Amino acid sequence: MLTERLCKACRSFGGAHPAGTCATCGRDLPVDAGACRPCRKQATQIAGPANKTTVDLSVATVTGHQLRFHFGRLERPGHEHADTVLRGETAPPRAALARSRWVQPLLFDSPRDLSRVGSQLPPAEAGLAERLQAEAGKLAELRGWSPRTLSLTRRGLRILMAVHGPGERVRASTVRQLTARNMPFPHIIDVLAGVGVLEDDRPDTLALWLDGQLAGLPAQIRDELGAWLSLRRHGGPRRRPRSRQTIVRDVNSIRTFLADIGGRHSTLRQVTGDDITTWLAGRPGRSRPQDASTLRSLFSTLKAERLIFASPVRGIRVGRRNPSVPVPLPAHLLTATAGAAGHDPALRAVVALAGVHALLPGQIRHLRTNQIDLPGRRLDPEGLDRPLDEFTAAAIRGYLDFRDTRWPATASPYLLVTRKTAHTGEPVSSFWMNRLFRDLPVTTEQLRDDRIVEEALAGRADPLHLAAVFGFGPRTGLRYAQAASMTTQPTDAQSPQQASDP
Repeated sequence: MLTERLCKACRSFGGAHPAGTCATCGRDLPVDAGACRPCRKQATQIAGPANKTTVDLSVATVTGHQLRFHFGRLERPGHEHADTVLRGETAPPRAALARSRWVQPLLFDSPRDLSRVGSQLPPAEAGLAERLQAEAGKLAELRGWSPRTLSLTRRGLRILMAVHGPGERVRASTVRQLTARNMPFPHIIDVLAGVGVLEDDRPDTLALWLDGQLAGLPAQIRDELGAWLSLRRHGGPRRRPRSRQTIVRDVNSIRTFLADIGGRHSTLRQVTGDDITTWLAGRPGRSRPQDASTLRSLFSTLKAERLIFASPVRGIRVGRRNPSVPVPLPAHLLTATAGAAGHDPALRAVVALAGVHALLPGQIRHLRTNQIDLPGRRLDPEGLDRPLDEFTAAAIRGYLDFRDTRWPATASPYLLVTRKTAHTGEPVSSFWMNRLFRDLPVTTEQLRDDRIVEEALAGRADPLHLAAVFGFGPRTGLRYAQAASMTTQPTDAQSPQQASDP
């Protein structure tokens, strides 16, 4: 253990030679003929005991440097070193490097404790601190952060920069400690991610859930399922990644099949077509097509990855799922929905977009303000340029007035915003959309179906006309046209003459 900040040899070398920038390692240390003592010692050790006079200092940069610990106090700008003051000398100007040529690796990467760190401490890396502050100001202007939110975000960044040195990445778990001081966690995370110094160590909840679902299976089956789930999550050269909701649905669909196979087989190579046929026969009729499709995706992926020899699902045919028949909504349900929408600007805008323009819930959530032309009366969701009626224009205008009053500083590009998404630049969630219709007798999909069936009745049930107006395929247009034809057919209690009378 050292009893002082430097050993005797380094202290004597520092007292005899002035400080400067080492030509070998670039550090600011006492130098002799342009080289510091650690580089000289490293080069001497490499040269060996036979070479004491001719030493090649450049080898120190190739083979590494002497490990150097800094036990002294950090010097403040404008304050001379204590040894310099005692000698009565003036400290030479310190050479400022534009960019560090090396980064000292961490010996112990222990969790940071921010409970005793204040925002007034100097940053360990001034350049990175300035970049973070500039990024925070840019995001605040783009997303409409309040002055208090920007102030708390910058304060949290100063605290983080006081304990993170050059080259260190900031963990999300470390940023989580700042929530105890009421500092905005998502805003700080966005700033760190924008600069590229964030290490997101938050637990992967989907991976934890998948591990729990596959816990009781044999090890080889888990490995084979892991290859399939990896492609479903992250995609591949010719496969696009699937959403979290799709992956959860697929695993729940075949969970009982995997439990049955795991009790009898040790690998999916042993699965036969009879195993799949027997399991599908015991499944409910409505879920059977979806279950067969999931198994087909599983075994086709394993065969493409050469983990199995042949797909046991090949040749198995399951009937298609009967699609639901869209029907017009009764008048009293539409009246109740219109009455509830009159008291909620957001609900009124959603009802107008779904009930008049037949937009899907995902299209409504991702509808941007630049896709709405109120003066020109045009609506352009996902490239569908269509006229904007007066009812929908009034509903959108009323919601924009409410939005400007509730969140005057928001810069979200989406039409619908919430307290969480107003300053993050993200669309509203599907949970928020479903909660709007929680106390109503209809859903967004039912309003959309009612509008398309109404258009089919007005256009003499032409599927090509429906496909052109609402932007879906001819097969979907044929489905709505058939539903409209069933609606206009006379019932058994009516005669054809009575059905034709107005």
